[in-house]
Amino acid sequence: MDWGLLLNDPSIAVAAAALVFSVLSFWRQQVRAERHARASVKPLLQIKTQGYIDLKSIKIVNRGIGPAVIISAAFSRGDGGDATSRIVELFNLDIIWESYMNIPEGRAVPAEEEMVLVVQSARHLIANGMKEESAIEILKEWQRQKSGIRVHVEYSDIYGNEMEPLAQTLK
Repeated sequence: MDWGLLLNDPSIAVAAAALVFSVLSFWRQQVRAERHARASVKPLLQIKTQGYIDLKSIKIVNRGIGPAVIISAAFSRGDGGDATSRIVELFNLDIIWESYMNIPEGRAVPAEEEMVLVVQSARHLIANGMKEESAIEILKEWQRQKSGIRVHVEYSDIYGNEMEPLAQTLK
């Protein structure tokens, strides 16, 4: 075989260039597709609170488009007290909690879903023997004590890429 003839043939050079261009284009598309796939699963955690007169709650909401995997969660008072993983420990109230949840490591918050951390309502307090006026006063105190709680949640996407931590002080 005469390699010199092959190298001098313009159609072979064009074919070789087209093959190289095709391989590079495919590789670039693959890289873009992988980046897009990873970007398409980014979670975004936020705190959502309810402060109605007769209903109080604190929730973590995932506003992203992919699940958030909890690495760690800590709650503390603005006065520099010790952090805890149990938000109800920061309330100095002698009540039966309607609902509360600790956040275990590895827990996932699905996209566009929420995780209720704590709920208290006048309806629940009244059902447990409290008078309506006392229940409303307890909820006012709950609201006062909620103010200043610091929330710090570290989390990742489903690929293990750490996201900017959720760090917020409740009002």
